[in-house]
Amino acid sequence: MENKKLGALLFVWNPKGSKWTTEEYKEACLKVKNGEKYLIRDWKCIRKNEVEIGTEVFVMKLGEEPKGIIAHGYIKTLPIKKYDDDKKWWVDIEIDKLLDYENEEFLKQEELTDKFPGQKWNPESSGIEIKETILAELKEMWDELVKKDN
Repeated sequence: MENKKLGALLFVWNPKGSKWTTEEYKEACLKVKNGEKYLIRDWKCIRKNEVEIGTEVFVMKLGEEPKGIIAHGYIKTLPIKKYDDDKKWWVDIEIDKLLDYENEEFLKQEELTDKFPGQKWNPESSGIEIKETILAELKEMWDELVKKDN
């Protein structure tokens, strides 16, 4: 069986209890604002199949308000298992755009839910596929948003 290539994945970040801390997030914001890319190592992913180096990623901040898509990047490593009993896979993600959710506009979860009701915008795990039917419009929304930021 041949694997299809995924268009994009949705990863989730909840600042409470995450390995990626709020302090690291703020540091990453500064680096990305200065034109650097930011590598996040070992992010849990629920899938292995169809994930390739270069797969596009959007990161959704969940937990406490505000909630929404705050980052964009790409998978940098193929999924690996770190622990024999783990049902998750681990990937590295290179962030090329990261918005400061306290001071900048971002794609709010509520707006995404209203606009694209068929997509799950509150997943429990990272690595769900963004439906191909909405991906082009989501990318366009993101591109318009980050253009305003520059």
